[in-house]
Amino acid sequence: MAKKTNIESIDENFIINSFRQDDLTLPLSARATDTPTDGEVAIPESIPPEEPRRRKARSKETDYRSLFLKEAAIPARIGKTVYVRKEYHERIQLILRVIGKDEVSLFSYIDNVLAHHFDMFQEDIKRLYEQNNNIF
Repeated sequence: MAKKTNIESIDENFIINSFRQDDLTLPLSARATDTPTDGEVAIPESIPPEEPRRRKARSKETDYRSLFLKEAAIPARIGKTVYVRKEYHERIQLILRVIGKDEVSLFSYIDNVLAHHFDMFQEDIKRLYEQNNNIF
């Protein structure tokens, strides 16, 4: 007789995130392996600044697609309106039309670019913020 598994006790997020912990292309919050409790968000420790970030063996094209040409986790209506240079808007639209095959929105692309930027430069931003925050 086959053993029955209680599927209610399986934590899907823990299982999925356990595969993501070494994937530097994902934001830190998506790589969390601890189960958050009481509305807390578990974020693993960041990479020390002296340790260089290394690309995985995947091609640059695959990296670019997986990083930027995917829909954002939140809908655009929750965001804010910002202005983008006309040249950049046209260039992004061309990228999304040709490479993204019109499957990714402008909002998602820009959201992914900003998420990557903040992930890559998090330590620098924190350091510069602390150096320039002389309120007290």
